[in-house]
Amino acid sequence: MTMQYTKAWRESLRRQMQKQRAALKFEEVEALSAHLCARVLQHPMLQSQQTIASYVSCGNEISTFFLNIELKRRGHILALPVVSSSTKGAMDFYTFKEGAPFIPNRFNILEPPAEPERKVMPSQFSVVIAPLTAFDIYGSRLGMGGGYYDRLLKAISPECRIIGIAYDFQQSAEIPTENWDMPLDEVITPTRRLICRQR
Repeated sequence: MTMQYTKAWRESLRRQMQKQRAALKFEEVEALSAHLCARVLQHPMLQSQQTIASYVSCGNEISTFFLNIELKRRGHILALPVVSSSTKGAMDFYTFKEGAPFIPNRFNILEPPAEPERKVMPSQFSVVIAPLTAFDIYGSRLGMGGGYYDRLLKAISPECRIIGIAYDFQQSAEIPTENWDMPLDEVITPTRRLICRQR
């Protein structure tokens, strides 16, 4: 598969998944997100305190609102991304105080205040909860195309567990990868936990 064909195929798949996600009703998003949240919280690693990179969902993505609240309530160190204003495709992660106002970035995604004393370095994470547009059973991940998570996943510890979260319909038969793509260890959907890599 040529690089040009791979790029076109990935973009077509991205549009298809975004269209399916956009067609979901609010009630469907809420119900499916609740099922997924419960499944994530049952994860064996999350039964003891971890330092977790999560994210703030937007649009019709699986909602991380209650998941993030519950992870923090259970005593995990939870950090959320802030897109860098100086480095293209980069983001930093920060913990936050309960009730702290979040600020919309240039993509209209909410971010915690970027307080230097609350910054968490990628090497400190033991779990990364990653958004995705599509995935396959091999752990290949299709994101939004900005490379933000590929850069993050290259900087984390080798022991860090990478968990993608998605709707079931976001699974693809196989996703052609680029040499910079970073694989997922597992994917959790509202109905199952798919182990992609044994480590």
